[in-house]
Amino acid sequence: MAFSAFTAANLVSDGLLQSLALAEQFIALTLADTQDLFNSPVIHYIGDASGKGSNVLRSRLIGLGHALPMVATAAETTDVAASSVSGITSDVTIARRALRLDESGLAQIVGGEWGFDPMALGQTMVGSFTAGRMAALGEAIAAASTNVTSSGTGSVDDLYDVIDTFAALGYDGPLAAMFKSPTLASIRDSLRSEVGPLSRRMDVQAFRAMGAEEILGIACLPSTHVTDAAGKYENAVMAVGAIAYGIGSPSKVITNVQTVRPAGLPVVIDLERDASADTVQIIGNGYDGLAIREQSRIVGLLAAT
Repeated sequence: MAFSAFTAANLVSDGLLQSLALAEQFIALTLADTQDLFNSPVIHYIGDASGKGSNVLRSRLIGLGHALPMVATAAETTDVAASSVSGITSDVTIARRALRLDESGLAQIVGGEWGFDPMALGQTMVGSFTAGRMAALGEAIAAASTNVTSSGTGSVDDLYDVIDTFAALGYDGPLAAMFKSPTLASIRDSLRSEVGPLSRRMDVQAFRAMGAEEILGIACLPSTHVTDAAGKYENAVMAVGAIAYGIGSPSKVITNVQTVRPAGLPVVIDLERDASADTVQIIGNGYDGLAIREQSRIVGLLAAT
């Protein structure tokens, strides 16, 4: 039944339909930004910089290894030629990220729209820290040296090109991707026009119906933190261990400040009352850093904005 039939009966107006559509988009974006990839295998934790004498953590690597296949290169009892292996290093710099919120005594007194619970504000610091490191991840993946450039806003053919790029290295393991929401929506629309065997795959059917965010072996995370440059969204698909991630953990100090350390996160939240200014200061400090660990483990997918 057409929407006009409802609007004619004054059941649903066109304006309300548009508002509902915008609300759905906003909710989708908000939910997307509450997720992060830091519990996924593409993020490789390289340790805590505490007490190491430097805020730079270094990984020493020898590459994926899959690019050197073992084949029949010599006859029996014949010497085999050596293949040289070069070293790779990846550095992660641990730095401070911080956020401070001040709540006045008057705001607590009058309540209403101005009144906030300092403890509740402290809890928001966890989400703020998560958003901050996801933003840093969005900036980091933009530095992928290998890119698949879409001729449009993104399609399933672009995903095939990315998969082929990884396959050329002999890597067919689990993949995870960080996409700008419009790019992911464009890929979904592309799949809806597919016919034949591809359209009958269960993951494709679930993906087209928005019942799942995994397609062709790629776990897809929509995020507004994906950056853009020169009219292109700088999305990326990553293999296991593509990003190196390190943290720092300040030692505890005995003060009159109430300190909270959320489990599993390198963020410290302090609550302190400044009586002279009549404010409660809520301060969140996090110490972490990340960088691309191996360029062969990440492929950018540049799609038009």
